[in-house]
Amino acid sequence: MSFLKRFEVWLLIVLSLAAAIWVFTTDSDSISEGAPEPITAEASAEPTLKIHRCTLERDYGNARLDIELRYRNASPRPLILLAPDVKLLTAEGKEVPPFILPVEKPAQIPAQTAQDVRLRYWLDKTHLQGPLTLEIRGEKAEIKSATAIELDTLENHQPKTWTGSVK
Repeated sequence: MSFLKRFEVWLLIVLSLAAAIWVFTTDSDSISEGAPEPITAEASAEPTLKIHRCTLERDYGNARLDIELRYRNASPRPLILLAPDVKLLTAEGKEVPPFILPVEKPAQIPAQTAQDVRLRYWLDKTHLQGPLTLEIRGEKAEIKSATAIELDTLENHQPKTWTGSVK
C-alpha cells in the first residue's frame, strides 16, 4: 500500500471526512424561508392564505414569478408545496408550471403551524394575458388581475414587484 504513504492521499481523506461530517450535522430546516410558528388562538383569526409580495422577472421570452406568502396549515399532516395541493391557475383553469431548481427542495409547512414561504412559477406570454389565481388546498388568492401584461415591454432581468393583485 505505497499510495497511503503520499501526503496528497491523506489530505483528500481528511477533507472528505470533514465534508461528510458537515453534511450530516448541518440542519437543513434552518435554511427554510421562515421558521414555522405553532397555531395559537390569535393566529387562527388571521387568514389561512395571505400574499405578501409578487415579483415578476423577464427572462427573454418567458418570465419567472416569485410569490411570497404566509400559509396557515391547520391540517394534521405537513404540506409540501407542490401539485396537487398547490396550483397557480389561469382563467381557463390551466395550471402554470412551477419553476424548479434541482438543488432546491420544495418548501414544506409542518402540521398545525403557520409559515412564510416563497413559490416560483415559469410563465410565458399567454399566462400574462389574463388573471392568475393561486390555490392551496382549496384556499384561493388572486395574484394578477385580468389586465394583460405585455412581456415584450418589460426590461430583461429587471424585476417588477407588487403587493396584492397587480391591476
